[in-house]
Amino acid sequence: MKSFLAAWRFLTSVPVPFYKEEWDRPLSQEQFARSLVYYPVIGLLIGTILCALYWLYSQFLPELLVDAMLLGSMVMLTGGLHLDGVVDTFDGLAGGHRSPERRKQIMKEPGVGAIGVVVVVVLLLLKYAALLSLPDNVMYSALVLMPVLSRWAMVYAVFSFPYAREQGMGKSLKDGSGRAVLLMASVTALIIAVLAGGWRGLVLFAFIWLLTIALSRFFQGKFQGLTGDSYGTINEFSEFAVLVLVVLFSFNSWL
Repeated sequence: MKSFLAAWRFLTSVPVPFYKEEWDRPLSQEQFARSLVYYPVIGLLIGTILCALYWLYSQFLPELLVDAMLLGSMVMLTGGLHLDGVVDTFDGLAGGHRSPERRKQIMKEPGVGAIGVVVVVVLLLLKYAALLSLPDNVMYSALVLMPVLSRWAMVYAVFSFPYAREQGMGKSLKDGSGRAVLLMASVTALIIAVLAGGWRGLVLFAFIWLLTIALSRFFQGKFQGLTGDSYGTINEFSEFAVLVLVVLFSFNSWL
């Protein structure tokens, strides 16, 4: 239970009232490391909340505002954690001739660079456009698949690729990852994907797996490994990829 709460605390900004005392305590490294296996389950809970919010907003608001509110809710649910990773990652990538060590140093600096901000703004606009393009009959499925597969993508990246720093939150996750953790998280994500999307869910799972490998190898080349910011960026790009693929399937009558 403590590891599940650790995953919930890290991936969301929503407090758990009945565990307030536990919530206020700092996470131990062991709890944080073991939380990785629950990432797809947390994704399912986030997706369920998004589905409820979408239904609620749709009762009172026009479609344009519904999707804008939904996008804002997605950011609030996670406290902008992964978007912050996108900012830091692209700030580090800006300037193609820097060394990996210099890139990692820039990522740790407290300031925010223009490139990172621009990437986040464009990404949010693309997500909004993708939400607007989703037909009503696949909206609930997409809202579940998106957070589940994107959180699983982080689990795969943590397990399969080296960590770039000698210490940090991502290092704790890396130390806690193992084949059993990856297997349990993958089975959970795959079951949810099939239940929520059928054959489309399987295709989405496979595509996100390939996207995660591609992004992870790219970041590994640039930073000599992955960081916590890399994991957040993989999550954000995976979310967008799920939305775009569902739109492609629906618009072109694929599968």
